Amino acid sequence: MSEDNSSNDKWLDVLYGRVNDQFVLSRTSQQNTHHWVISLALALITAVLTLGGNEEPYPSEFNFVAILVSLPLMFRFFVRSCLETSIQNRWMVIRNALDEYNYIKSNNLNQISEYKKYLDEVISLYYFSWKSPTKIEKIIWDNIRLAYFWPFVVIVILLTWGYIALPNTKMICITSIIVSSFMVYEIVSFFNYKGFKYEKPETKKPHIDFV
Repeated sequence: MSEDNSSNDKWLDVLYGRVNDQFVLSRTSQQNTHHWVISLALALITAVLTLGGNEEPYPSEFNFVAILVSLPLMFRFFVRSCLETSIQNRWMVIRNALDEYNYIKSNNLNQISEYKKYLDEVISLYYFSWKSPTKIEKIIWDNIRLAYFWPFVVIVILLTWGYIALPNTKMICITSIIVSSFMVYEIVSFFNYKGFKYEKPETKKPHIDFV
C-alpha cells in the first residue's frame, strides 16, 4: 500500500468515527423532538377540555387564540424534525458507504477502485457540499407518518371548529394575521433551505458480491 493510500485510509477511519457519532446524535435528537410534539399535542387536548370548564367550553375566544398561537410552535417542531431527518439520512448514507468500502478492502475484492470513486463522491456531496440524499417530499412524509399526523389533525380540527363557531373578533383577527404571517415566513424559509437540496451521485454505485 502506498503512503498516499495509507494516509487516505487513516483519514477515512477518523471520518467514520465522526460520522457514526453524528448519526447517533441526530437520531437521538429526532426521537426527542417527536416526543416533545406528542407531549404538546396532548397538552393542547387537555387544555381545551379543561380551560373554562363547563361555564365556557371550547370554543371560546381565549382557548381558541391559545390553540391558534400554538400552530407556529408545532410547525417549528416539524421543521426541526425534518432537519434532523435530513441530517440523519446524510450521515447514514456516508456511514453505509464507508462500511461497504471497508468490507471490499478487507476482502480484497476487485471493486475497490470503482467503489472508492463512488465513496469520494458521496463524501463530497453529503459531507462537504451538505446536499441531501433524500427528497424533501419523503422527508416530510416520513415525519408526518412517524409523529405529526394526529397532532396536525387535532389542531386543524380545533382551528376549523373555532373559526366556524366564533365571531371574527378583533383579537382573533389580529392573532390570525400575526400567525399567518409567521407561517408564511416559516414555510418559505423551509423550502428554501439549501440543506434540503436533493442530489444523487453521478457515479453509479457498484454491485458488491457479499459472501
